[in-house]
Amino acid sequence: MRLFTRRRAAALATAAVLAAVGTLATAPGAAADDAGPWPGTEGKILVDGGTLIDPATGKATQIPDVGGDHAAWAPDGSRLITSSGRISSFRPSGSAKITLPWAEGVRSSAPYEDLAFGWSGGYVVFSTGGQLVHGPSDGSWAPQPLLTNALEPSTVCDTHPTVSTTGLVAFQRTTGHGCLDNAGVYVYDGSAQTVKRVLTDARQPDYSPDGTKLAFVRPDADGNTQIFTADADGTDVKQLTTGPRQYANPSWSPTGTRIVFDAHTSPNSDDVHTIEYADVATGELTKVAGGAGLSIGDNPSWQPLRKNTTGRVWGADSYATNVASSRWSWNTVGTSRPGLLNAKSAVLVNRDDSAYSLTAPTLAGKKQGPVLMTPKTGLSTAVKNELKRVLKPGANVWMLGGTSVLSGDVAAQLRTLGYVPKRISAADRYATSVSAAKAVTGSPKYVFLASGTDYKAALAAAAAAGADGTGGAGGLVLTSGNTLSSAVKSYLNGLNPDKTMIIPVGSAAKYAVTHTYFSKWPSTYYYYPVTAGSAEALSVAVAKLWWTTPRTVAVAYTGSWRDGMSAGAAMNVYGPILWTSRPGLSNDTKSYLLRQSAGTQSVIAFGDTGSVTLGALNTAGASISAGGSDFVYRPFYNGVDSAGPQSFALRAGGEGPAAAPAKSGRPAAEPNLEALRTAQNQ
Repeated sequence: MRLFTRRRAAALATAAVLAAVGTLATAPGAAADDAGPWPGTEGKILVDGGTLIDPATGKATQIPDVGGDHAAWAPDGSRLITSSGRISSFRPSGSAKITLPWAEGVRSSAPYEDLAFGWSGGYVVFSTGGQLVHGPSDGSWAPQPLLTNALEPSTVCDTHPTVSTTGLVAFQRTTGHGCLDNAGVYVYDGSAQTVKRVLTDARQPDYSPDGTKLAFVRPDADGNTQIFTADADGTDVKQLTTGPRQYANPSWSPTGTRIVFDAHTSPNSDDVHTIEYADVATGELTKVAGGAGLSIGDNPSWQPLRKNTTGRVWGADSYATNVASSRWSWNTVGTSRPGLLNAKSAVLVNRDDSAYSLTAPTLAGKKQGPVLMTPKTGLSTAVKNELKRVLKPGANVWMLGGTSVLSGDVAAQLRTLGYVPKRISAADRYATSVSAAKAVTGSPKYVFLASGTDYKAALAAAAAAGADGTGGAGGLVLTSGNTLSSAVKSYLNGLNPDKTMIIPVGSAAKYAVTHTYFSKWPSTYYYYPVTAGSAEALSVAVAKLWWTTPRTVAVAYTGSWRDGMSAGAAMNVYGPILWTSRPGLSNDTKSYLLRQSAGTQSVIAFGDTGSVTLGALNTAGASISAGGSDFVYRPFYNGVDSAGPQSFALRAGGEGPAAAPAKSGRPAAEPNLEALRTAQNQ
């Protein structure tokens, strides 16, 4: 049961602009375009059954434990999918297997066919029983029908989907008896919710890497199926192959210069089958050595080897890293750079005490601004300068804690700078967390709980709670270890667990909820606990819960709450914060990245190499990429891209803002929380 739609940055000003042009915002510095524009090379050719062929040598190798049909590559070559009953996803080595759940809501239990990755690898789309179905590539929820009944009536058969860089889905539609007639290529536009035929008498479409062209098959005058190309709108049709043979299953090379396909001498049992490719410019055919005589040899596709990204945001110390994280995320007043956001406010916390700071990323997501750490007694020079850089005079600056946490001088200095100080304070850190949650929304759809004495649990939860951005529908309140303070208990008691999801993060928060009697709650209620055996595993569990195939993730060292605060504040509208130990990348974090590699395109470390080591960051890069070195590193010292002027790609952002999934064609991300739904008697 999908209980609500979790979206990142519901009302961010830039999000609406990006959605309107069919793109999604990327985390700053990610620089991960969709398939076509990435720097990339042609890897090996994959055929059904899990066979890899090196086109240069003809050497064929079998990926261990990989079989099935309809094999296809993720856009960065880091994963492949096959269908053998159910759909499975693998790394190119055959490791880190994911089995997708059975599809739900489909009209037929026919085999899953015609697999493809789409939406920058975050989703897979396929056909079953003549119906198009999609689901997240990480298997986080069950695949669902892609089109409504009005767009995909039961009187047609839709197969062979392919997804363009802009989220358009081209597919083969047939009608008539047994769905054998009137084959054409149609295009589904998710932004307009329309289906339009672009090619008649055409089958098996495949988008070029840049999304501007389609390859497809069509019979010639002699009835032999040939390979054709056309512009994406169906114009400028050109025939690529000729002659008496039959060709099928065209697939573009990663460079867009060649098309690989199945070649047959006959449709009958005497067929001699080969795998060949054609030069798009000249039509010259080349047989792939090793591609003949395979017992399973259909559906060839070329592995795209493309560079994903690692990055590091840091400064001279943890305080400078905090300012760097703001510079990495937010525009300078009066400027607008792609990938950066315009701040409307800021949140201030005490840089020397985490007690009142842990809910700051949640509040900052709602109020749209950075979290800045300053001394108790006044604004540091660096914080003053950063406030003036990102905020216009008259903007609100939220202060977490009373005057014993941030003194009256801090408020006075804010007024002198022309800002409006807004203090959120109460009797203690727990009551203050309630006040902060109420400042986010008075009618929460969800409330996270985490221990106020465990920053690792609280900051992971805070980033998730702030992920809705200005459309925030929930908050984070802090438990006093295994117990609830009177203020937190009263706040929760005033909520209806049938309408507000209660999500304790960590065993302490779970214990606190389940060992408290709530007089206004029903005798049996449901809640959604997130627990794990370590801080790293807990951050992964939160990420799995709240983000569907995030394209950017943050990594911070478990021993630094300040770096974690900076990461959570900078990333909460882009993706999760993952904890790691030292010196190597924690196993739980590595396993998560391997699982997410089809859709995750950048990993950003917060803090210097004394926090997240170079080795740990390199392991993260290798985990999301096709190979050990298929990623590039971008340093952001003091938040500035030292590799050159910041130029951030827009096409491969994190999970979509509220309007973006429909407007961009990327499916809406709706986590299925049923697995966590737990009944509790009181």
